[in-house]
Amino acid sequence: MRAEYLLFDLLILAGPLALSLMPRHDFLGRAKSLAFATLVVAVPFIAWDAAVAGSHWWFDDRYIVGLELFGLPVEEVLFFLVVPYACAFSWETLIGGAKGRASLPLALYLLPALSLAVGVVILVGGGPAYTGLTLLALGLTGALDHMLGTGLLRMPRAWAYAGLVLAFTGVFNTYLTARPVVHYGEAHQLGLRVGTIPIEDFGFGLALCAATAVVYQWHQLRVTQPSWLARLIERGFGGYRHVLGEVDTSLTTTLSTPQRVAVVGGGLAGLSAASMLAERGFEVTLLERNHYIGGKVAGWRETLEDGFDASVEHGFHAFFRHYYNLDDWLQHLGIRKSMRAVGDYTILTEDLRRLSFPDQREAPILNLVNLARRGLYALGPVARGPAGQEMEAFLRYDAEKTFETFDDVPFSEFARRAQLPRDLRTVFNAFSRAFFSDDDRLSTAELIKSFHFYYLSHDHGLGYDFVDGDYATGFIEPIVRHLEEHGVRIRTQTPVESLERRAEVWEVNGEAFDSVVLATDVGAAGAILRGSESARREAPELIARFDHVRAGQRYAVLRLWLDRPSPEDLPVFVSTERLGAIDAAAFIDRIDPEAAAWAREHAGSVVELHCYSVHDDMGDDEVRDSLLEGLRHFFPRYADATVQHEHMQLRRDFTAFHVGMGAHRPGVETELGGLVLAGDWVKLPCPAMLMEAAHTSGRMAANALARAAGLQEAPVYTVPRKGLLTKLPARPSAAAVPADLPAQ
Repeated sequence: MRAEYLLFDLLILAGPLALSLMPRHDFLGRAKSLAFATLVVAVPFIAWDAAVAGSHWWFDDRYIVGLELFGLPVEEVLFFLVVPYACAFSWETLIGGAKGRASLPLALYLLPALSLAVGVVILVGGGPAYTGLTLLALGLTGALDHMLGTGLLRMPRAWAYAGLVLAFTGVFNTYLTARPVVHYGEAHQLGLRVGTIPIEDFGFGLALCAATAVVYQWHQLRVTQPSWLARLIERGFGGYRHVLGEVDTSLTTTLSTPQRVAVVGGGLAGLSAASMLAERGFEVTLLERNHYIGGKVAGWRETLEDGFDASVEHGFHAFFRHYYNLDDWLQHLGIRKSMRAVGDYTILTEDLRRLSFPDQREAPILNLVNLARRGLYALGPVARGPAGQEMEAFLRYDAEKTFETFDDVPFSEFARRAQLPRDLRTVFNAFSRAFFSDDDRLSTAELIKSFHFYYLSHDHGLGYDFVDGDYATGFIEPIVRHLEEHGVRIRTQTPVESLERRAEVWEVNGEAFDSVVLATDVGAAGAILRGSESARREAPELIARFDHVRAGQRYAVLRLWLDRPSPEDLPVFVSTERLGAIDAAAFIDRIDPEAAAWAREHAGSVVELHCYSVHDDMGDDEVRDSLLEGLRHFFPRYADATVQHEHMQLRRDFTAFHVGMGAHRPGVETELGGLVLAGDWVKLPCPAMLMEAAHTSGRMAANALARAAGLQEAPVYTVPRKGLLTKLPARPSAAAVPADLPAQ
């Protein structure tokens, strides 16, 4: 029958197409990736087929309708569309392609390299051409897999897929060769057959289906290992993890004569400095004004107005994978192993769409391209328009030049000039508020630095981990235990009321110390130094810096015990587009065992709402009501929820990163001998923000005192300190002209 080959194609298509329409597969929702992979792979295979048809093989006129395309029967062209579709469907549904992980040895790529080499030898040596071309196709498919970073060859699931493809080839090609719909030129193959099928057909089918799966995975942004371009970018940075300065390993690590150090402030910076100094033999006393230790990473208990005994915290924290110094310390203390991955960084828009940043390792610049591929913005128009011109500054981060050019430019003005698309603006607004500032106050230089630090200087993406449990027991207790094991004396509810230097000795609240680490929040540090007669006399320029460097806007953390379960289809933490006061929400009952127990008992949930930059004119009750409105808007299941208990914090102790402050930040070391500073407000010689900045400053403060005592310093790690494009000539930027706006 002349339509037999056509019916054969339709039969192959029928099953996968029918199953694709079933809701449980949702396969047609990936139609764009499927179409892309099918067409991209079909082109070279159709070209190969057309080039050799009539010599390597030809088609029996009895089974084709007689219509041709590209010199091939239309059925043969259709074959290169329906077979890849069936292959992609099998990969996604039968094999579970979305769950694949590259866990097998990298050495497996020697197989396609060998196939490629043998294929070239056969073709150059005049051997059977179909055999050589098949080996060449298999080798190139392996190279494509390695080049794009999809890593199929290293997935156990991919080998099951290969077995399935070979089985299907055996079934379908038996029909094509036994009928025979296709005839072969024996001179162009080895002559080895499985039944009626030339052995080369199995390699041909495997190359076709594997290449389709590779391109499909790449288009779905399922990259499991660095691509060739990603490796080139990493090489351009000289690696993503650098060491700041050299460590003299010939020096001793422990004091021979004890020295007394006062660490003022029990937040992350102070805890870090105290830990590293105590390990080097310093006699450390840690002074904290609160009744609890930990500062912004603390957890404590409070009896609420309704009598409920509540476990409360300062707020949810994200431990990003490029926090190299903090990560090193937490690994050392054994805390890092108890953390869990968030899985996906998500922003909810006002119209309840999800802007997603999956936990994938993508190289800088490639991650920006992939944001466009995820639909966050249109790459072409943005790259060619004002946004592309202005956003180039993010790829050219250089501390000195960036702050000289952009520190006096509010981000709102930069964004206006760049004409950022809506969703991209939403992302940047969410990013800017994470630094406790509205966009009309935030320094563009600080945002460029933070974006370089968080997204454009490493391949960890925005994936992060969080404390699996409450901060008091899961985070602070191990740190306190470590400090006490090394002799640190911890004094809570001990505010520093006097700080004076008498000769070579520092007196803190009248007690003598050899040196001091001032590691409070920025407002308290300024107040302590202003109250010090020694500091006013010997370091007036240092004190003057605190007239410019100060705390940011107020922020709010509202913890709610509600009678509705939390949404399990979202990560434990989500950011939101600003609507009223709400900026983010964390579902604590999915983290904290105590909260989880309460939620099970009451069929409810414990939710934490954040506002990172409270408007100056909002009262406490307005903030609370606005946060609740935001909760009901972004999470409709809470629309009629009843608040069983609540605890609200409205604070103003976070560092401001407002316009014009960059030049005034003090460094770790001061002109006051024996006094060093630590905190996320301190100017560092490397890009770092938030918890990493706090810990790094504490590490550097400890290093400064260790160096003065002739001890070996701890290594300080950093992401690359400059953007990837800093060595290339830059286009002029409109935003480089400071806006005619006063610094706030």
